Amino acid sequence: MVDTSPVPQALVTNKAHGQMKDHAATTVYVRDFAPVISDEPPSRGGNNAGPSPLEYLLVALCACINVSTSRMAEKIRFQYDDLETFAEGDLDTRGRKGEADVPVHYHTVRLKVRIRTDESDQRMARLADLVARYCPVDSLYRAAVPNYHVSWERMPTTE
Repeated sequence: MVDTSPVPQALVTNKAHGQMKDHAATTVYVRDFAPVISDEPPSRGGNNAGPSPLEYLLVALCACINVSTSRMAEKIRFQYDDLETFAEGDLDTRGRKGEADVPVHYHTVRLKVRIRTDESDQRMARLADLVARYCPVDSLYRAAVPNYHVSWERMPTTE
């Protein structure tokens, strides 16, 4: 059996602290940054003071794809000028309400990555494969969301 436990110096622990603002909103503190607010829209009992926890999951996906693309592009010397990410998630609210035996998280997530590059289609596919392999948030989505769809497309080049 192979030992897959992390080497102590390779282990990183990320931390966040949440403080209830009200029954739908939370103030969240991470490192020394200004706090962020998570809240629900009025239709779900909140005051719309910030993105919902599930929306923050989509934010994390977009941000992690950006960072991972940069790192993998550097690794394979892939040149690009711009990157945009668009994430959408569908969930069946009957699960959270206890009305049906369905997942309470997203059952479908669509991620579109738009990149401006002159690299070949083959190199672009290689980059997308590396990002899928090494992006931690993408990896979590692949494991948890039954219908996770990722597409990469080219942005028009600027002239």
